[in-house]
Amino acid sequence: MHRYMLSNEGTARFKRTKISVNIEGEARREGYEVLDYLYEHGAATVEEIKNYTGLSLVQVEGKIMAFITRGYVEKLV
Repeated sequence: MHRYMLSNEGTARFKRTKISVNIEGEARREGYEVLDYLYEHGAATVEEIKNYTGLSLVQVEGKIMAFITRGYVEKLV
């Protein structure tokens, strides 16, 4: 099972975002709860993120792929 973590860029951006964004409402729709989990835990599987966020497996995978495309998250090999 693959594990994912915040990239250096993702960590830096999320530190700034975490200060100014509440993880409720709009931020939740943007997937910040996924980034929050990765920020707090370092690395995680999709299943671990799913259990934390309450999102479906498909939703978590979609958010992770979007964050990988933006350079916020990287897949560990």
